[in-house]
Amino acid sequence: MATTTKRTSVFILLTVLGLLASAPALAVGGGLYLGGSVGGATTDFSQGTDSFDDSDVAWKAFVGYHFLQFFAVEASYRDLGSPSDSTYKLSTTAFDVEGLVGMPIGPVYLFGKLGVANWDSDFTVNGTKTSDDGTGYLGGLGVSVDVIKIQLRAEIEYLDAGEGAAMYTVGAAWRF
Repeated sequence: MATTTKRTSVFILLTVLGLLASAPALAVGGGLYLGGSVGGATTDFSQGTDSFDDSDVAWKAFVGYHFLQFFAVEASYRDLGSPSDSTYKLSTTAFDVEGLVGMPIGPVYLFGKLGVANWDSDFTVNGTKTSDDGTGYLGGLGVSVDVIKIQLRAEIEYLDAGEGAAMYTVGAAWRF
């Protein structure tokens, strides 16, 4: 019984070491990629004593370039949807540029991103429309898996637009 347990432990250890050793071979290589993602966004807005916190369908289109396997730069256009209730409606879009830093763990690639976003928001409060725009930071975490030349990814991002917005998406990118 002890011999079987020892053999199983050695097998598991060798399997884990093999996966870790093969990570560079399975990792993201350098090059251009183009993709899109869809999901949801939650936005916050307050005016005086009134507050608004709602979510809507969101999407983004992006282009990027991987330098080696650990670094990339990415630019995107995103639409955070138009969440609304009986009093408020908020529509936000943004152009952004960010740097990505990642690490392959077997066939999975974990990454973080940090960048800057130029955003534009339209607020409608009781039928009166106003606009605001600005530049803020963008941060996020994600995970991706490459299947041949297609990268499948899931991300959670925070955009410092107005009073803040969280975007959570799944998407795909084509590697050239």
